[in-house]
Amino acid sequence: MPDHAVPAAHDAAALRALDDAARAAATDPGRALRPDGPVGWLAAQVDDDRARGTFGRWARSTVVDELTGAPVVPEPVLAWLQRRAGLPVAFPGTDAGLAHVYGYLLSTAATPFGLKRDRWTGGGLAAALGLDPRHLLPWHRPDARTLLERVTDAVVPVLADPAGALLVRDDAVPGTADALRTVVVRAQGVGGGALVYGLVGPGGVRPVTAFPVDASPRWLRETGSLRPVPRYNVLLG
Repeated sequence: MPDHAVPAAHDAAALRALDDAARAAATDPGRALRPDGPVGWLAAQVDDDRARGTFGRWARSTVVDELTGAPVVPEPVLAWLQRRAGLPVAFPGTDAGLAHVYGYLLSTAATPFGLKRDRWTGGGLAAALGLDPRHLLPWHRPDARTLLERVTDAVVPVLADPAGALLVRDDAVPGTADALRTVVVRAQGVGGGALVYGLVGPGGVRPVTAFPVDASPRWLRETGSLRPVPRYNVLLG
C-alpha cells in the first residue's frame, strides 16, 4: 500500500501499541517486546540488523542524557535490546544505533524536547532529510530494510558529504585523526531542519544521532558557536 494510502488510524493505533509496550517493558521487557506481541516488528528488525551487521556501522553512546543527567532507557530494556542484538550487556554505554533508534522508541523519560521517540514517529526529521514523512516510522517497512538501516542510509551520506548544508562544524577528537561532525540540513520547502552528528575520519563515518531542529538563523548561529566538546551522549574511547 503506498504511503499516502495508509489510513491515519493505522499509525495512531501502532503508536498506542508502542506506548503501551514501552511502559510495560520497563519492568518486563521479555513479555512486552515478545516477537508474537503487538510490537513484534521491533524484535524482528533487531534480529535482521544483527544478521546484517548494521549495529557495527555506528559509534557508541550512553543512555544517560546529557541534559537531564538521568537514563532515558531503563536498564532492563537496554539489556533486552543488547541481548537481542548480540551485543555485550552493559549499562549505560552501548552501540549508538541501538540506543538512539530502538532504545529511544522504548523511552518514556520526559526531556525538555519531549519524548525521544518523537524523532522517529513525528515525521519532521524524515521530511527535513528529504524523505516521505512516514519513511522513518518504526512499524513501517516500505522495503526490506529495517528502521536502523533506513536511518543509517539517510544520515551517513549527510555526514560524508555535507555540501550545501545549513551548518557544518568539525570538532577534533584529541589524540585521534577523527572529528565529531555536526551537520544541519533542510529539504526544500520544509520549515525545520535535521541535525546529524557523528564521527568522521580515516576509519569512515560512524553516526551517533539525528534529530529535528528549529534551524532558524539565530539557532544556527548559536549552534555554530558552541564550545567544541563531545555532545549528544556520544561515548569516545
